[in-house]
Amino acid sequence: MKFISKIILWTIISSAAAFGQNNILGNWDGKIKMLNLDLGFQIHVQGTQNSLEAFMSIPQQGLKDYQLQVFAYKKSKVHFELPGQAGIAQFDGVLKGDSIEGSVLQAGIKGSFYLNRITKSEIAKQSEAKPEGPVPYSEDEVAFKSGRILLAGTLTIPKGTGPFPAVILLTGSGPQNRDEEIFGFKIFEKIADYLTRKGIAVLRYDDRGVGGSTGNTMQSTTEDFAGDALAAIEFLKKQNKINVKKIGFLGHSEGGIIAPLAAENSNDVAFMVLMSGSGVTGGDLLLEQQRRLLKSSNVPDSIITEDLALQKEINETLSAGRDINDIEKDIRAFTEKDYNNLSQEVKASIPDKEAYINSNVRSQIFTFNNPWFRYFIKYDPIPALEKVKVPVLMTFGELDLQVPADQNKPKMEEALRKGGNTNFKSIVFPKANHLYQEAITGSPGEYSQLPKEFVPGFLETIANWIIEVTK
Repeated sequence: MKFISKIILWTIISSAAAFGQNNILGNWDGKIKMLNLDLGFQIHVQGTQNSLEAFMSIPQQGLKDYQLQVFAYKKSKVHFELPGQAGIAQFDGVLKGDSIEGSVLQAGIKGSFYLNRITKSEIAKQSEAKPEGPVPYSEDEVAFKSGRILLAGTLTIPKGTGPFPAVILLTGSGPQNRDEEIFGFKIFEKIADYLTRKGIAVLRYDDRGVGGSTGNTMQSTTEDFAGDALAAIEFLKKQNKINVKKIGFLGHSEGGIIAPLAAENSNDVAFMVLMSGSGVTGGDLLLEQQRRLLKSSNVPDSIITEDLALQKEINETLSAGRDINDIEKDIRAFTEKDYNNLSQEVKASIPDKEAYINSNVRSQIFTFNNPWFRYFIKYDPIPALEKVKVPVLMTFGELDLQVPADQNKPKMEEALRKGGNTNFKSIVFPKANHLYQEAITGSPGEYSQLPKEFVPGFLETIANWIIEVTK
């Protein structure tokens, strides 16, 4: 799952102040450093006598020229606030000449950021696309309907007359584009390119509400996504060069849950590759994920225990169909206690304690109060896995902290055996994280820093297995 690990910053508060703004106008480039996160970003500031406008780009996360609703500059001090899944991130910096340096505080965790003034020519140079040679396959923009939803994607087909086996790529949780791009690592683009060069057609598409697709991911459920996967099969069955008897799924993270669920309602699924699929309910997965992520960040055991207790209460409240606002007081109490545990240095960087607490409480409620999360925490993938009769390849990362192999692999294998499936294979890739990069600790904070490539043998293993089961 990428639900907790993703650190995507969005703006929600409106503020502006102008004081000698000529000094702040222009283009700025720098990095955010927090825990193991090293995230590049740019800001463009323009203004009038009475107001400032700022636009942020975060290339690693696909954010470009997003107008900030929070940006204030006064007496050489710069302030802006951005909320994320972990709560409001508060940036406070000081302008000195052609640089800005300061601190960032999010969910009680303090980091730093810096920005350097850059010219328009330097911006253009940064954005220049690297030339790419022609690929040895066709690559077409496609679209198909899933009920009232329009899904846009890319279909790559090997050269030749075919018919070719085909695989449909299913993304993990949260709004993902067709490339499943995370911190600039285009996971599905790389998989599609490799498999198509090996003679396998590949369909990948934008999630609901992303890119060219309509709808809304967080207002949909895993079951809805299974319906989208079935619509993708129907689309492929109409393509001339596709072998309709050899269409399969490759699902990553939540996609590894979607594939078996979709296969329950189709006789057209010939095989499936489950990358970091789950064998426990979403609620149990989320609790173990949080425990390991907090542990990897050296959070004290006492705080981890309290955090997991609150998360369990949230899960149980939503599973019972109750309103999350019913436990707002408990969320607030935890946030206040979290604030009290902060160092004096960190507290000094928080201009308004009540505003800080209120923002974090609102962020928590917003994060969990949606149809996707309510369905996800209750869904048990085991019954669907027990019904899978087609060949299955399951892959896991040894260092995956988001979908731990030791929690999920045994239960998934047990479910397949119970259902009478003997044609399955499980592989744990050494040193691999959730994105199948060669990692050091497996922490999501490393994702942006690691090479944007898979661990040795990963692509070859998947391609060879698909070729073997579709002979």
